Amino acid sequence: MSEHSRGDFILPVDDDDVLPFHAVERFLEVAEQTPWAAVIRGQRKIIDEEGKVLDTPPWFPFGPRQYQHGMVTDLRNHTQPYLIRRSAYERTSGWEGFEDFGFAGEDCDIYLKLEEVGTIELLDETLYYYRLHPNRASLVLTDEGAYEMWRRLADKTIARIGLPLKRLNQQPPFVYERPPRPAPTLAMVDFVIVATEQAARPRADCLAQSLRSAGVTGDAVRVIDHGDPRSLNEGLREGGRPFVCVLDAAIRADGAGRLGTLLRLMHEHDADLAAPKLSGDDGAIVWANPGFANGNRPETKAPGERHAPQYDGVTSAAWVGEKLLLVRREVVNAVGGLDEGYDDVRTAMVDFSLRARQRQFKCAYVGAVAFTCTREPAQRAGALDRLHRKWAAYPQLFG
Repeated sequence: MSEHSRGDFILPVDDDDVLPFHAVERFLEVAEQTPWAAVIRGQRKIIDEEGKVLDTPPWFPFGPRQYQHGMVTDLRNHTQPYLIRRSAYERTSGWEGFEDFGFAGEDCDIYLKLEEVGTIELLDETLYYYRLHPNRASLVLTDEGAYEMWRRLADKTIARIGLPLKRLNQQPPFVYERPPRPAPTLAMVDFVIVATEQAARPRADCLAQSLRSAGVTGDAVRVIDHGDPRSLNEGLREGGRPFVCVLDAAIRADGAGRLGTLLRLMHEHDADLAAPKLSGDDGAIVWANPGFANGNRPETKAPGERHAPQYDGVTSAAWVGEKLLLVRREVVNAVGGLDEGYDDVRTAMVDFSLRARQRQFKCAYVGAVAFTCTREPAQRAGALDRLHRKWAAYPQLFG
């Protein structure tokens, strides 16, 4: 049915349940306020056959989803009502249930897929009434059937994202184990070189040739002519190697030696995203040890300083920059790439990092490796407003 409809939003409703008169209006109001949201979920109450509200505790949790190593643990944290943004839906493979369970599980399945392309916004208002009666379809599914369905959905999602995880238990919340990951090599990396302006194209081509001369195969190197979030997403999604390295044309890689060191240290510190220290031609720090200043404004430490050995180590990072970063392919798959609603790639990359950390991926600053780069651009206030509104419910990510 979703494929045969044309509206900007999809609001699934069972034919025996009830929507309050203001539900659609409230969902659309919140959708307009949160253009980054793939799903907006409201609260529900239980009613009997005559429509009387029952004093019944919620059957399913209502709160932020929980993650481990990039994978959802609490698959039960989902139920109607929810509004789906069609542009997000069209980036998924659609509803898929299980034939042996009467095609049940399709709602949980689409929910898992949608949070891979956008956020879930919670609207703490009762916007749905679920009716209890002896003929409702959900009675066909036993508790054991529901657990089996959630197990299949978890395993299917792990495979779709490409997460190197094994599910350890039989009922949600699930616990996952990540076996030791193999030591990476540059042959496992897709490179995306960004030429943000016409004058940068010769530098980008030179950087690409430098990588090929160092043994990187030609099909692993792509040069894109724009550094906006949409163009960068196209670069991130091409290729299929386990890692992606984004390189601005202003970076001096000088072959692949330091990139190999960055990759090795990323692996040794079990990181999922990593970025090195950047210095200018004069040796002064351009980008180091990123964090957040007052007002949750992204900042880096010691800009302009020439002697700051305290930033030469490897530490956890609040975010990674857009000039040079390494990211595991499963991170891109799990969060859907950059939010194209930003007109500023720096803030889009900060947002990308927050989304990765929300799913319990690990960001690392690798100050033990330094690359030469030009100075940083100024931050745009408008982009920060979107960032702050989007993540207002997750203050711990700015800590």
